[in-house]
Amino acid sequence: MSSTAKSGGPPYSIAARLTLFFLLFFGLVTFISGAALYQLVYRHVSSELDGDIARDMGEFKRIVRHDNLGALKEAFAAYEKSSGKSGSFVRLVDGRGHVLMATDMGHWHGMPLPEQIQSAEKAPIFSTIDLPDDRLKARLLAAPAAPVGYLQMGVSLEDSERLFGHFKRFGFAILMMMLVLGAPIGWWLARRALVGVEVVTQTARSVADGHFSERVDVTGYGREIDDLVFSFNLMVERVQAVMDEMRQVNDNIAHDLRSPLTRIRAMAEDAALSNESHSETGELAGSIVEECDRLMLLINTMLDISEVEAGLGRLRFESVDVDEFVRQAVELFSGVAEEQGVRLVCEPMVTPVSIQADRRKLQRALTNLIDNAIKYTLRDGQVRIKAVHRNGCVEIKVSDTGIGIAANDLPRIFDRFYRADESRHQSGNGLGLSLAQAIAKAHGGGISVTSKPGSGSAFILILPA
Repeated sequence: MSSTAKSGGPPYSIAARLTLFFLLFFGLVTFISGAALYQLVYRHVSSELDGDIARDMGEFKRIVRHDNLGALKEAFAAYEKSSGKSGSFVRLVDGRGHVLMATDMGHWHGMPLPEQIQSAEKAPIFSTIDLPDDRLKARLLAAPAAPVGYLQMGVSLEDSERLFGHFKRFGFAILMMMLVLGAPIGWWLARRALVGVEVVTQTARSVADGHFSERVDVTGYGREIDDLVFSFNLMVERVQAVMDEMRQVNDNIAHDLRSPLTRIRAMAEDAALSNESHSETGELAGSIVEECDRLMLLINTMLDISEVEAGLGRLRFESVDVDEFVRQAVELFSGVAEEQGVRLVCEPMVTPVSIQADRRKLQRALTNLIDNAIKYTLRDGQVRIKAVHRNGCVEIKVSDTGIGIAANDLPRIFDRFYRADESRHQSGNGLGLSLAQAIAKAHGGGISVTSKPGSGSAFILILPA
C-alpha cells in the first residue's frame, strides 16, 4: 500500500489559528467595551458626586454671605447628621487658616488646608486625596466664603471605590467568561468555515489511493470553497480521463501484441522441432519460444491487473478456510525454498476462520508475496507465513529476513513495472505486487508493508472476515 509523506509546515492547523483569532477578537472587544463602560460610569459617578458637593457648598456659602453664623451652625449639624461623621465633613476657616466652625473632625484629623485658598485663590477647587484608613480616598472642595474666609468640604469615596472595585472584578469575570466561551465558539465557527476543505481533503486522499471516480458535492459551502470544489472536481475529471486513456492504450497494445506473439511462438516452436539435428538453430528457436512465453506472461498480467482494477473480471466468491489456504500455498513453494536454501515456516492459526473470496485470484496474490519473499532472501534465511483474525479482518503476514527495501522505494513498490535497484538483478517484470494489491482491493482489503534494508520485509495481506 503506497504512502506519501506529509509536507513540512507549521504544526498548527488553520482551524486552530482561526480559533485563536476569534479568541483574541472576543477578548479584545470585551476588554475595550469594559474599559469604555468603566470610564463612562466613573465619569458619571464622579460628576454626580461633584455636583452634589457643589450644591451643598453653594447652600453653605449663601448662609455665610448673610453672616448668619447661627443658621450656619444648624446647617452644619444637619449635614453631619445626614452624611455621617465618617462620611463627610465641612468647616469654615478664616483667611489666616484658623477653623471658625466645623462638623465633627474626629475621623478627619490632619486634613490639610488647600494651598490655593491660602494664596488667595478665588475660584472653587476640587481635589482628591488618599486617606490613611480603609476609606481609601476622599473628594475635597475648597471655595471662598466672603466675608469670613473660605469653606472646605470633604466626602469619603469609600462607597464609590467599592462600586468601582466591584465593577472591575465583575468586568474581569466577564472577560474570563468571554475567553472561555470564545474558545469553543471560535473552534465551532472555524470548523464550520473549513468543512468544505475537509471534504476536499478526504476526497483527495481517496483519489490518491486510486479511486478516480470520487467527487465532492457542491452544496453551498460558500463562494470561495465552492470555487475550490469546482476546480478540484474538474482537475480529477481530467486526471481520470488521462489515466483512462493511458490504460486503454496499454490494454490495446497488450491485446494487439497477443496475436503476433502467438504466431511467432508457434513458428519458433515448429522451427525448434524440425531442426532438432541442428543444435544451434534449435537452441535459437527454443530461446525465441522462452522469450515469447515471458512476453505473453507480461501481457496477460497487465491485462489481469486492468481487468481487476476496472472490476470487469467478476470475482467467484466461495468459502475459503484461511488456515488450509495458507498451508496449501506454503506447500506449493516448499520445493523452491529448499532449493534456494531458505527455511519456509507456516504458523497455524489459533482459531481457524473462513472468509468469502475468489480462491484462484487470492491464491495468485498470496503466491506473488511468497515468491518475492523467497526470491529476495539469502541462503540460510527464513520466510515466515502467519494468518491471524484481528478487528474483523484476516491478516496474512509474509515476513522474511532478506535484503529489505529502501525507505524511498517503499511508496512505489506497488506501481506497475517499478523495480528497486536491489531487485534488478532478479528475474521479474515489476507487476507481481501491482497484481496482488489490485486483487486485495477487489476483495475490499489491501496490502501493507514494513521493511528495513538488510533486515528483511513484512507484507500483510488484509482481507475482510
